Amino acid sequence: MLFIDQLDRITSEYPDKVAIVDKEKSITFSELRARAISLASEIHKIHPQTKRPIMVETDRLLETIISFFAVLYSGNFYVPIDAAMPRERIETIKKRLESTLGIYHTKNIFEDYALQYDYKHDYGCDEAALEAIRAKMIDADPVYVLFTSGTTGEPKGVVISNFMLVDLQDWLEKTLKINENDRLANQTPLFFDASLKELCLFTKTGATLYLMGPKDFLFPVKVIEYLNENKITAILWSVSALNILANSNVFDIDKPKYLRLVTFAGEQMSAQKLNIWRKAAEAEYFNLYGPTEATCDCCYYKVDRDFQDDEIIPIGKACENMEVMILDGDKEADEGELVIRGRGVSYGYYNKLDQTEKAFVQNPLNKAYREIVYRSGDFVRRNKFGEIEFLARKDNQVKVFGHRIELDEIERQVYAMGIHEASAVFDKENEIIILFYSGKEFSRKEFKDFILERLPKYMLPSKFVHMDALPKTQNTKIDKKRLLEIYESGEV
Repeated sequence: MLFIDQLDRITSEYPDKVAIVDKEKSITFSELRARAISLASEIHKIHPQTKRPIMVETDRLLETIISFFAVLYSGNFYVPIDAAMPRERIETIKKRLESTLGIYHTKNIFEDYALQYDYKHDYGCDEAALEAIRAKMIDADPVYVLFTSGTTGEPKGVVISNFMLVDLQDWLEKTLKINENDRLANQTPLFFDASLKELCLFTKTGATLYLMGPKDFLFPVKVIEYLNENKITAILWSVSALNILANSNVFDIDKPKYLRLVTFAGEQMSAQKLNIWRKAAEAEYFNLYGPTEATCDCCYYKVDRDFQDDEIIPIGKACENMEVMILDGDKEADEGELVIRGRGVSYGYYNKLDQTEKAFVQNPLNKAYREIVYRSGDFVRRNKFGEIEFLARKDNQVKVFGHRIELDEIERQVYAMGIHEASAVFDKENEIIILFYSGKEFSRKEFKDFILERLPKYMLPSKFVHMDALPKTQNTKIDKKRLLEIYESGEV
């Protein structure tokens, strides 16, 4: 099955139901499909090639989603591009893709060979051409390429196929039990893979997708007002977004009245922040874990018990049609690197065979036939319940005077003090750990007393730096690289 088959099916079931609502307008499923097919005809007219990457400028507008589907109907695959991305990075991606077309709505970030999509314009429909293209498409064809930075900062384009995304779509519907009566509020940018879960769910179930703007999160009270005014029933948000509300006093003023489902992903969720949410909204909570290379999610945990503020929230168990292995080197272990196999494992990195071969490798436990698995670089362990717990990124483990230290563990412990954000970084030259944090300011003695009750002395950071807010990456994660630059420059 193709991803666009799902849009065709849901349109036939709910043609006049509202599919997407953004800040300015709304669109029904039949209008969404018709506009996507019309734009696909225009794409085919100026770009008759198929199975090629087409870049799409992304914004929190329904034009972006129309463009995604239009690219797919034209027989190609889309590459979401953040309009705020530095020009040099866009050029690097264009060269990697050898892309000949970009679609934009407001700002031409592609310069030369670009198509501006005008929502009000009717491009007509070349049904015969699109049907001929459709007849040659198979579910192994790519559906999108999503660029991530990786540890080197060099963009890597992760290739995901139709069957991978449709498999995720089926699992999400079955597990989260979303239906046509649900209303989903999108928070993550559409160039971030977490947003794909919402695209999967509204096209699979007929739920309505509401696109929130980035400025909405400047005022937590406005977020709650938005959720309640639009009777939002489900949110699939990043940990950073949930923390914004948990760190404010907004739940003392108002609470989400209609939420029945809250999922979180992207970073490790502090139990202390989760506990604040669980008191504020009586909903089902899921921790969804997975790298972009595993089609968004490969593990999940339904929160089914109480947690102390300093406990680890598990990532749980493997999703359907996926298996996760814990390997120490090439042998199974109770603690080690998470290695992923199954339907959701990506094809690899676009035009980067060398990097693909390093991360996507033969399953070391299978000597009988070719089976590619993805080495995630995440260190995990099994807890006493048999659930998997995330411990640290491979690049977030450091050695200080011979002691192996997981920086994530330091962060997890200090969150229990009630601070807003925490990030531990490592100064390799001087072999010291610096803890950056925001929220209530604590003295060094207060930190020392608290940490040494929970962690060995060698894990005590050498410096504690208070900031109004920690810098974020484009994907809303705490920017550790920038924090280290701030420290090394002497800005703090």
